[in-house]
Amino acid sequence: MNRQILNHYIDEYKLNFDRVNQEEIYKWRAVKCYQDNWNVDAPNFYEMLLSSLRMTKNLMDSGQYFPLRMLVQYAEHRPNEVRQLFRNLYNEEEDLYERIASFQLGINEVHDELFENKKSYQDPRAVIVYLVLRYPERYFFYKFKMFKQFSEKLELIYKPVKGHIENIGHFNNICELIRYELSLDQELLKLHKNRITADCYYDENLNILTQDFIYAVTIHLDQNFIPATPIAIETTETNVLSTDLTSSTEQISFRGRTVNFIQNGIEKKRLGDLGELWVMKHEIEKLKEANKHNLIDKVKHTSKDEGDGTGFDIQSFDKEGNKIFIEVKTTKGKKNSTFFITRNELEKSKIEKANYYLYRLYNYNELLDTADLLVIKGDLISLCEFPTTYKINLTND
Repeated sequence: MNRQILNHYIDEYKLNFDRVNQEEIYKWRAVKCYQDNWNVDAPNFYEMLLSSLRMTKNLMDSGQYFPLRMLVQYAEHRPNEVRQLFRNLYNEEEDLYERIASFQLGINEVHDELFENKKSYQDPRAVIVYLVLRYPERYFFYKFKMFKQFSEKLELIYKPVKGHIENIGHFNNICELIRYELSLDQELLKLHKNRITADCYYDENLNILTQDFIYAVTIHLDQNFIPATPIAIETTETNVLSTDLTSSTEQISFRGRTVNFIQNGIEKKRLGDLGELWVMKHEIEKLKEANKHNLIDKVKHTSKDEGDGTGFDIQSFDKEGNKIFIEVKTTKGKKNSTFFITRNELEKSKIEKANYYLYRLYNYNELLDTADLLVIKGDLISLCEFPTTYKINLTND
């Protein structure tokens, strides 16, 4: 993500705030309307759904795109089936991609029973709208074309591919990073707060504001900004085998501490995401220099394509073209600052020890997007000698 371009568009967004707001304020009203009317257990599900979605405007129906028109017909004829599909969709304990796919499958089954020669229009864009309306603090309104154009303008590493469900994970990740930048702009926050009236949802988490900014960049704002060429800063890279390193042990202390673990976790997640994007660029440049251009499009940001739990963040290739698995750990501090390894990461490193790498980014400067890099090859057994948590599954007698 090019920070020069981002800062330019934030300034443009503020300059054009009133004009953009006149066209886009309906999104905050749509969420408020939904929040005020939604009740999955309502006796008349069809009427409740109509009331909940009546303010959605072109979020749900525009041009030749009619998901709302079709959804209310499903609810009119098969209210209980649609009610259950929404219950399942809104179950936040389950995987997001699986919920989206299950909702689409169920809706299409209802559709096929009711209609011939019509489209259902229940694509990921529509399903994400349902999720944002219910959980506006967790999700971001999504359109493929919007994401594609924004990716090009902000020079993002990830290039959305039409029809790929993974686009949503990458979009959410970019939104979270941009939301943080917007949250630092007090002038923008004041403009945003002043526009929220009683008929609008109060967007405390700034998720709707973030999407509104992204949409404005692609539709409403100056189209011709050319950033200055950044000054190249050399990266210090060191390569070692994991067996050549050790991890210092700590004495157990029972001293109490008062720490804001929630905010620390949010910041670590943001820093980790930035570090992974840095490594994605690093890997692409490495393959270019090795004349492995045919492999560049095969580099995968796995933690965003598939989610957490795979045991690594990025699937790439070495200079000889062999597949490698990279786990990224990022810090603004020194390379020996404390970091944590999950059990999945440890186990994956054992299975793929010949092709497993831990990239330790340190001295990371997010304003310049620079870092030094320690590349550790091999399994992580020798580094994982001090467990801090245990997973417990109690059994019934």
